[in-house]
Amino acid sequence: MKHRSPLFTLAAVAVAFIIMFTVDVLAGPPGASSAQPADTSAPPAPTSATSPSRQVSKTAATTTSASASKSTEESMFSKKVVYAGHTDHRSGAIAVAVLGNQSAAYFCDGRSIESWLRGAVEGADISLRSKDGATLQASLDGDRLKGTLKIKNDTLKFEINEAEKPAGLYRARGSRTTIGWIVLEDGSAVGVQTNGADSTPAPELHPENPQVTVNGESLDAQPVNGNEDL
Repeated sequence: MKHRSPLFTLAAVAVAFIIMFTVDVLAGPPGASSAQPADTSAPPAPTSATSPSRQVSKTAATTTSASASKSTEESMFSKKVVYAGHTDHRSGAIAVAVLGNQSAAYFCDGRSIESWLRGAVEGADISLRSKDGATLQASLDGDRLKGTLKIKNDTLKFEINEAEKPAGLYRARGSRTTIGWIVLEDGSAVGVQTNGADSTPAPELHPENPQVTVNGESLDAQPVNGNEDL
Protein backbone atom coordinates (compact mmCIF):
# COMPACT_ATOMS: atom_id res chain seq x y z
CA MET A 1 0.00 0.00 0.00
CA LYS A 2 1.23 3.37 -0.99
CA HIS A 3 1.26 6.24 1.54
CA ARG A 4 0.06 9.69 0.47
CA SER A 5 2.41 12.56 1.09
CA PRO A 6 1.45 15.34 3.55
CA LEU A 7 1.34 17.86 0.72
CA PHE A 8 -1.18 15.79 -1.16
CA THR A 9 -3.34 15.47 1.92
CA LEU A 10 -3.24 19.26 2.58
CA ALA A 11 -4.18 20.03 -1.01
CA ALA A 12 -7.13 17.67 -0.81
CA VAL A 13 -8.42 19.35 2.37
CA ALA A 14 -8.13 22.81 0.78
CA VAL A 15 -10.04 21.72 -2.31
CA ALA A 16 -12.79 20.24 -0.15
CA PHE A 17 -13.09 23.50 1.89
CA ILE A 18 -13.37 25.60 -1.26
CA ILE A 19 -16.11 23.32 -2.65
CA MET A 20 -18.08 23.46 0.62
CA PHE A 21 -17.79 27.29 0.87
CA THR A 22 -18.95 27.72 -2.73
CA VAL A 23 -21.96 25.45 -2.21
CA ASP A 24 -22.92 27.34 0.99
CA VAL A 25 -22.77 30.74 -0.75
CA LEU A 26 -24.81 29.57 -3.69
CA ALA A 27 -27.45 28.03 -1.42
CA GLY A 28 -28.02 31.25 0.58
CA PRO A 29 -30.60 33.97 -0.39
CA PRO A 30 -29.43 36.77 -2.70
CA GLY A 31 -27.79 39.61 -0.78
CA ALA A 32 -27.34 37.50 2.35
CA SER A 33 -24.06 37.72 4.20
CA SER A 34 -22.53 36.09 7.17
CA ALA A 35 -22.70 39.32 9.18
CA GLN A 36 -25.32 39.37 11.92
CA PRO A 37 -28.25 41.78 11.22
CA ALA A 38 -28.48 44.88 13.39
CA ASP A 39 -30.88 44.66 16.32
CA THR A 40 -33.88 46.81 15.38
CA SER A 41 -35.95 45.98 18.44
CA ALA A 42 -34.47 48.82 20.49
CA PRO A 43 -36.63 52.04 20.57
CA PRO A 44 -35.34 54.98 18.50
CA ALA A 45 -33.36 57.58 20.32
CA PRO A 46 -35.42 60.60 21.38
CA THR A 47 -35.22 63.61 19.08
CA SER A 48 -35.46 67.28 19.85
CA ALA A 49 -38.61 67.74 17.74
CA THR A 50 -41.65 68.99 19.68
CA SER A 51 -44.49 66.50 19.91
CA PRO A 52 -47.92 67.43 18.37
CA SER A 53 -49.50 67.62 21.84
CA ARG A 54 -46.88 70.12 23.00
CA GLN A 55 -47.37 72.15 19.80
CA VAL A 56 -51.15 72.27 20.43
CA SER A 57 -50.56 73.32 24.04
CA LYS A 58 -48.17 76.05 22.90
CA THR A 59 -50.68 77.31 20.33
CA ALA A 60 -53.48 77.34 22.94
CA ALA A 61 -51.25 79.24 25.36
CA THR A 62 -50.46 81.81 22.66
CA THR A 63 -54.16 82.22 21.83
CA THR A 64 -55.04 82.65 25.50
CA SER A 65 -52.30 85.25 25.90
CA ALA A 66 -53.55 87.16 22.85
CA SER A 67 -57.14 87.08 24.17
CA ALA A 68 -55.99 88.36 27.55
CA SER A 69 -54.10 91.21 25.86
CA LYS A 70 -57.18 92.13 23.84
CA SER A 71 -59.36 92.12 26.97
CA THR A 72 -56.84 94.39 28.68
CA GLU A 73 -57.02 96.85 25.75
CA GLU A 74 -60.82 96.88 25.78
CA SER A 75 -60.88 97.85 29.47
CA MET A 76 -59.62 101.36 28.63
CA PHE A 77 -63.28 102.48 28.60
CA SER A 78 -65.48 102.17 31.64
CA LYS A 79 -67.79 99.18 31.23
CA LYS A 80 -70.81 101.49 31.04
CA VAL A 81 -70.44 105.17 30.16
CA VAL A 82 -72.05 107.90 28.06
CA TYR A 83 -70.35 110.97 26.55
CA ALA A 84 -72.40 113.95 25.39
CA GLY A 85 -71.87 117.46 24.09
CA HIS A 86 -71.87 119.68 21.02
CA THR A 87 -69.98 119.25 17.79
CA ASP A 88 -67.53 122.00 16.81
CA HIS A 89 -69.21 125.31 15.95
CA ARG A 90 -72.27 124.00 17.81
CA SER A 91 -73.81 122.72 14.58
CA GLY A 92 -75.49 119.91 16.49
CA ALA A 93 -75.37 117.70 19.55
CA ILE A 94 -73.82 114.26 19.79
CA ALA A 95 -73.87 111.50 22.38
CA VAL A 96 -71.89 108.25 22.45
CA ALA A 97 -72.86 105.38 24.76
CA VAL A 98 -70.47 102.51 25.56
CA LEU A 99 -71.38 99.18 27.14
CA GLY A 100 -68.56 96.64 27.22
CA ASN A 101 -67.24 96.28 23.68
CA GLN A 102 -70.36 97.70 22.03
CA SER A 103 -71.27 101.30 21.35
CA ALA A 104 -74.13 103.42 20.01
CA ALA A 105 -74.23 107.09 19.11
CA TYR A 106 -76.78 109.70 18.16
CA PHE A 107 -76.38 113.00 16.34
CA CYS A 108 -79.05 115.59 15.75
CA ASP A 109 -79.35 119.30 14.96
CA GLY A 110 -82.56 119.67 17.01
CA ARG A 111 -84.61 120.44 13.89
CA SER A 112 -84.75 117.71 11.25
CA ILE A 113 -81.33 116.06 10.79
CA GLU A 114 -80.44 113.03 12.87
CA SER A 115 -78.49 109.77 12.69
CA TRP A 116 -78.27 106.67 14.88
CA LEU A 117 -75.00 104.75 14.67
CA ARG A 118 -73.85 101.37 15.98
CA GLY A 119 -70.48 99.62 16.18
CA ALA A 120 -67.66 98.21 18.25
CA VAL A 121 -65.13 99.35 20.82
CA GLU A 122 -61.52 98.22 20.47
CA GLY A 123 -58.96 99.45 22.95
CA ALA A 124 -59.37 103.22 23.19
CA ASP A 125 -61.08 103.48 19.78
CA ILE A 126 -64.71 103.50 18.67
CA SER A 127 -65.83 102.84 15.10
CA LEU A 128 -69.54 103.28 14.30
CA ARG A 129 -71.76 103.31 11.23
CA SER A 130 -75.40 104.16 10.58
CA LYS A 131 -77.88 102.45 8.27
CA ASP A 132 -77.84 105.50 5.99
CA GLY A 133 -74.03 105.51 5.60
CA ALA A 134 -72.89 108.00 8.25
CA THR A 135 -69.67 107.05 10.06
CA LEU A 136 -68.10 107.98 13.37
CA GLN A 137 -64.49 107.47 14.47
CA ALA A 138 -63.51 108.44 18.01
CA SER A 139 -60.75 107.85 20.54
CA LEU A 140 -60.48 108.22 24.27
CA ASP A 141 -58.19 111.11 25.21
CA GLY A 142 -57.88 111.25 28.97
CA ASP A 143 -61.40 111.86 30.31
CA ARG A 144 -62.69 113.16 26.98
CA LEU A 145 -63.84 111.52 23.78
CA LYS A 146 -62.50 113.10 20.59
CA GLY A 147 -63.62 112.17 17.12
CA THR A 148 -65.10 112.88 13.72
CA LEU A 149 -68.59 112.33 12.36
CA LYS A 150 -69.16 112.13 8.61
CA ILE A 151 -72.81 112.58 7.74
CA LYS A 152 -74.13 113.26 4.25
CA ASN A 153 -71.61 115.77 2.81
CA ASP A 154 -70.49 117.18 6.16
CA THR A 155 -67.52 116.31 8.36
CA LEU A 156 -68.06 117.34 11.97
CA LYS A 157 -65.44 117.18 14.71
CA PHE A 158 -66.27 116.87 18.39
CA GLU A 159 -64.66 116.70 21.80
CA ILE A 160 -67.12 115.73 24.50
CA ASN A 161 -67.10 114.88 28.21
CA GLU A 162 -68.63 112.05 30.17
CA ALA A 163 -72.30 112.76 30.84
CA GLU A 164 -73.39 112.34 34.44
CA LYS A 165 -77.04 111.51 35.02
CA PRO A 166 -79.55 112.76 34.23
CA ALA A 167 -77.45 113.89 31.24
CA GLY A 168 -77.11 111.23 28.57
CA LEU A 169 -78.78 109.63 25.58
CA TYR A 170 -82.50 108.72 25.47
CA ARG A 171 -84.82 107.13 22.96
CA ALA A 172 -88.57 106.51 22.69
CA ARG A 173 -90.34 104.32 20.17
CA GLY A 174 -94.02 104.22 19.38
CA SER A 175 -96.14 102.51 16.76
CA ARG A 176 -95.23 105.15 14.17
CA THR A 177 -92.85 107.54 15.90
CA THR A 178 -89.22 107.39 17.01
CA ILE A 179 -87.68 110.15 19.12
CA GLY A 180 -84.07 110.69 20.13
CA TRP A 181 -82.84 113.10 22.79
CA ILE A 182 -79.43 114.18 24.00
CA VAL A 183 -79.60 115.63 27.50
CA LEU A 184 -76.62 117.90 28.17
CA GLU A 185 -74.92 118.68 31.45
CA ASP A 186 -76.76 121.98 31.83
CA GLY A 187 -80.07 120.08 31.76
CA SER A 188 -81.09 121.18 28.27
CA ALA A 189 -82.25 118.55 25.78
CA VAL A 190 -81.78 118.44 22.01
CA GLY A 191 -83.73 115.97 19.91
CA VAL A 192 -85.55 115.04 16.73
CA GLN A 193 -88.88 113.29 16.29
CA THR A 194 -89.30 111.12 13.20
CA ASN A 195 -92.61 109.86 11.87
CA GLY A 196 -92.16 108.03 8.58
CA ALA A 197 -90.33 110.40 6.25
CA ASP A 198 -91.06 113.48 8.35
CA SER A 199 -88.63 114.77 10.99
CA THR A 200 -89.36 117.63 13.37
CA PRO A 201 -87.98 118.96 16.67
CA ALA A 202 -88.58 116.54 19.54
CA PRO A 203 -91.00 117.44 22.33
CA GLU A 204 -89.50 118.62 25.60
CA LEU A 205 -88.08 115.86 27.79
CA HIS A 206 -87.77 115.81 31.57
CA PRO A 207 -85.44 112.91 32.50
CA GLU A 208 -86.90 112.70 36.00
CA ASN A 209 -90.32 112.04 34.38
CA PRO A 210 -89.36 110.62 30.94
CA GLN A 211 -92.80 110.30 29.40
CA VAL A 212 -94.13 112.21 26.42
CA THR A 213 -97.33 112.15 24.42
CA VAL A 214 -97.17 112.25 20.61
CA ASN A 215 -100.26 112.10 18.39
CA GLY A 216 -102.29 110.82 21.33
CA GLU A 217 -99.77 108.02 22.04
CA SER A 218 -97.91 107.91 25.36
CA LEU A 219 -94.21 107.06 24.97
CA ASP A 220 -91.56 106.31 27.58
CA ALA A 221 -88.04 107.60 26.98
CA GLN A 222 -85.43 104.95 27.81
CA PRO A 223 -81.67 105.49 28.35
CA VAL A 224 -79.51 104.14 25.51
CA ASN A 225 -76.62 102.09 26.91
CA GLY A 226 -74.75 101.06 23.77
CA ASN A 227 -75.99 97.55 22.99
CA GLU A 228 -79.48 98.37 21.67
CA ASP A 229 -80.73 97.38 18.24
CA LEU A 230 -81.28 100.85 16.82
